[in-house]
Amino acid sequence: MDKIVSPVPPAVRQGRWSWWLSRLLLTRLRWAEILGLTLTVHDAFGTPGDTVSSGTVCRQIKQRFPRLGINLITPNPALLQFDPSIDALNGPASALFFTFWYLDLVHGKARTGNILQPAAAALGFRSLEYKARIHLTAQERVRAEERVRHLPKPRLSLNAMSRESVKVWPVAHWRQFIERLQGRFSLVQLGDEREPALDGVTSFAGRLDMRESMAVLSLMDVHVGPDSFLMHAANGLDVPSVILFGGSRPVACLGYEGNENLDVQIECGPCWIHSSHGGFCPHEVACMAMIPPTRVVEAVERVLERSQGRVPQRAGPGVSL
Repeated sequence: MDKIVSPVPPAVRQGRWSWWLSRLLLTRLRWAEILGLTLTVHDAFGTPGDTVSSGTVCRQIKQRFPRLGINLITPNPALLQFDPSIDALNGPASALFFTFWYLDLVHGKARTGNILQPAAAALGFRSLEYKARIHLTAQERVRAEERVRHLPKPRLSLNAMSRESVKVWPVAHWRQFIERLQGRFSLVQLGDEREPALDGVTSFAGRLDMRESMAVLSLMDVHVGPDSFLMHAANGLDVPSVILFGGSRPVACLGYEGNENLDVQIECGPCWIHSSHGGFCPHEVACMAMIPPTRVVEAVERVLERSQGRVPQRAGPGVSL
């Protein structure tokens, strides 16, 4: 049967029968596989980054139970459209139902505990590997190559904005960072229309959809940005990253191994503030301002040395499209 891919998630309502079946079988998915059932996974938070993490959970369920059907309900189905571990995207909800979220970590302002741990516990798994996978088509890769072919290597992508204001590094810091790396990297700006205007970069901000952005990201040597969607996408594309955490989210919960995860120990953190839900920082996001551009530049150099075994050479200056 062809994969169901609907752009609109169905209404999510779990009835009593579904609740009891899920309670009985979620930690016994081998039975569900034998019975030929489908597990519906609900991407409850629904941000693009959480959609990528939902795909991480689906992949590892499928690895353990390859004959179990997987239906993911998400507002961002295009991100996982070509993921072979998912049989349906926004198909009708099945009776066997699982919600992916980590509310306890958010509400408890956790300092430790990876975001996949609650899912592992609910499914009866000892652990889940915190490693994303992004699947691009050959056509998407070719189009991305055309977009950046003129840019010498090494290439560095950056995105400055996040839907959460507590994750945003000051624009003045970004400008100093870019000045220090101009001539050493081709600098590529990704993200949406909220990205600030930055000199010395090739900017695709607001001009590419999320899949096109991921395809360009796949051709980068290093990515720099906040704990946001492109952090998860870069991990799924094996692009090493420097992630600006500040103090709002703990690296222990969200940081990917192998990245340079730059945090700040501050008395009010981790706050887990969600400005998108009406929260605000009474300290004007001081923790992000406490990350100096020099620290980020040094982290970029460490990442590139590890991944390529050399210090970056000169690559022509960035261009603004």
